[in-house]
Amino acid sequence: MLSEKKIEILAPAGSVEGMKAAFNAGADAVYMGGSRFGARAYADNPDEEDLKRAIDHAHIHNKKLYLTLNTLLKDSELEGEVYRFLSPYYREGLDGVLIQDFGLLSILKQSFPKLPVHASTQMTITGTEIVKWLEQQGMDRIVLSRELSLEEIKDIRQNTRMELEVFVQGALCYCYSGQCLMSSVIGGRSGNRGRCAQPCRLPYRAEGDREGHYLLSPKDICTLSDIPELVESGADSFKIEGRMKKPEYAALTAFLYRHYTDLYLEYGRDRFRVDGKDMERLMDLYNRGGFSHGYLYRNNGAEMIFTKRPNHMGVPAGTVTKKGDIRADTELKPGDVLEIRSKNGKEERQWTLGHSVPENGFFEPETGKKKEKNRKLIPGTTVFRMRNPSLIEELHERYMRQELKEKIYGTLRVMKDFPVILTLVWGDISVSLEGEKAEAAKNQPMSAGQLEKPILQTGSTPFVFEMLEVETDGECYVPNQQLKLLRRRGLKTLEAECLKKYMRVEEREVPLQEKAVTSAQRIPALHVMLTGPEMLRRGRILTEFRGIRRVYTELHEAVQENFQTVRLLKQEGKEIYFALPGILRKKDRQKLISYIQSASGFADGWLVCHMEAFLLVKSLIPEGNFVFDSSIYSMNRRSKIFLSDLGKVELTAPVELNYSELKKLGCSDMELVVYGHQQLMISAQCVKKTREGCTKRPEMLQLTDRQNKHFYVYNECEFCYNKIYNGLPTMLIDKKKELLELAPASVRIQFIMETDEEIRALLHSYESIYGDGLPEKNILKDFTRGHFARGIE
Repeated sequence: MLSEKKIEILAPAGSVEGMKAAFNAGADAVYMGGSRFGARAYADNPDEEDLKRAIDHAHIHNKKLYLTLNTLLKDSELEGEVYRFLSPYYREGLDGVLIQDFGLLSILKQSFPKLPVHASTQMTITGTEIVKWLEQQGMDRIVLSRELSLEEIKDIRQNTRMELEVFVQGALCYCYSGQCLMSSVIGGRSGNRGRCAQPCRLPYRAEGDREGHYLLSPKDICTLSDIPELVESGADSFKIEGRMKKPEYAALTAFLYRHYTDLYLEYGRDRFRVDGKDMERLMDLYNRGGFSHGYLYRNNGAEMIFTKRPNHMGVPAGTVTKKGDIRADTELKPGDVLEIRSKNGKEERQWTLGHSVPENGFFEPETGKKKEKNRKLIPGTTVFRMRNPSLIEELHERYMRQELKEKIYGTLRVMKDFPVILTLVWGDISVSLEGEKAEAAKNQPMSAGQLEKPILQTGSTPFVFEMLEVETDGECYVPNQQLKLLRRRGLKTLEAECLKKYMRVEEREVPLQEKAVTSAQRIPALHVMLTGPEMLRRGRILTEFRGIRRVYTELHEAVQENFQTVRLLKQEGKEIYFALPGILRKKDRQKLISYIQSASGFADGWLVCHMEAFLLVKSLIPEGNFVFDSSIYSMNRRSKIFLSDLGKVELTAPVELNYSELKKLGCSDMELVVYGHQQLMISAQCVKKTREGCTKRPEMLQLTDRQNKHFYVYNECEFCYNKIYNGLPTMLIDKKKELLELAPASVRIQFIMETDEEIRALLHSYESIYGDGLPEKNILKDFTRGHFARGIE
């Protein structure tokens, strides 16, 4: 029955204040970061003592707190630092951790075995294969990718008993979470390290456009009206995004999702209706050009993107009349911040209202700028309210100035010449404490009311008396100070007794057990990657170069070409590894199986960009050879060991580590990309579809940012996703000294948009440096070294 089903409302807590507001509003749990290793490094994250108190606060009120450790970790952090960071919270009874890093997973299972582990959405979890596999690895909960449809969620639910967490409210990343390097490459602030600078919220000019638009900026999702479908999909936890937003946002969203979820669970669809006023309140607080339902019912679409503005849009509050004044479309109050915009959505005039205006009332725009006073307003222009102080004040009063209180029962026994006894009962927990002996009253004995008054003053504690019984012989006097001291001791003891069941004994740290890997200098094997149908046709050029041992090509492109180029390359003795889709979804599963079966006779191995695809191929070809691309992260030695143990697996060196860090990591058993346009994003959205509709034709589109830097968007129609590439290629071919010191097992040159002449020139350059021993020479004018020199924070 619906009424017996329990749905967790999981709210964001960017601060302790935000946590309390969310709990006060009805959230069952919050997720928040500590001082390190979380995906929101710039939130107001608590220090160790504050976080321990926050965990206790959650437990006292029968709530949960999950800690975000969902970043990629370097060896220097993973060995020792993570253990010391997490230990105090583990002992305090932390309810779970969200993680992205496989190396961290191995530490948690060894050193913190009783700690529930949640697979973060940063793991790009899109299907049943990876969910079942993560369950085998010891995960307790899965945070599904935001891009999944209701049908995909249902399919996963039917194939696993794992707890499933789905995003229901808040911001959407343009890229599949965990696959974005755009902020990292542009400015060194890695999303995989919790420092995303949100370049997707910046304007980009597409080819043929005269000005930039916010082509990569999705609207926030709001699924209040979809709660029945989400409950029926089998989701266990409704997650609200927004740790960078203010506490009032956490409070309002937690309240609304708790209220409407309970409404549906109790009464079903017949009485389930979302009040339009509640939607208005959400819009008033924060929206990016309205809300969307996310990907629940569609793969992508222009309706999900707001190209005019990347931040709060406000709500319509008035309209400019023919007389030049403004008619209020809703009641306005002093302090409301109003804004008038130009046709392209840019702010033209903003002011704070100094007086009340009734709905349909008229008022003049206020501004202190002379040039704005003289600027004529266009009739029909919409005036937006950007800030609603009365709504914010209401939320503060209701959820942020109140403290949650747990109701307790107590008895106070006061008898002459006997110790005063205070017994407190909360649920199944009972504590009794003795105070000083009660004295015989010299004058007027204390009444029951006088005795209970100091006890009832629970103040800032998490408790309030529902009932306090006083037993007295009517002959006693007890100083108020003694009663207050007894009350403080009693409430503190009751709280400690409650928290005791959550406390854990510290486990021991398990040191890293490394496998011996040789790292003598050598000339690495040369591998070449061809991406795109045009590149595959140019693959015959590779037959001119005997030094190429292996060629990677997109699986579906080879199938569509009927393996003509593949046959030619194999005749020349080249290994052929087929690149699997960058993202695998349920709708493409059978198609991929068909492609794998067609290609199995040509395949020497498979290049893996997404774990869902790897697990599918592994189930079909258990003894297959695999290369994990850099999107399967091996940022530290523990991750390397974890991934290498999955079968006949080779790894690609992380692109976010610098030379020194790569040297410490050890590359002698890895492949290093030495040339190519770095993939920065893979997105379920389609820039071309957003601009002009779907053509179902794969093609390359150029975007240009405000700094006149170029990026290339490739719409991969076969699996319906976009890939965004850096406009400048990463060039390391001429770094011979460093490459020989790193001694990778192989190096990779990646081609995606190069001409025949450029392909030949780059391969000749490699041969001359590493084959003929000629001096290093960079043949490119425009290039980047990527993170090879600078790295990331």
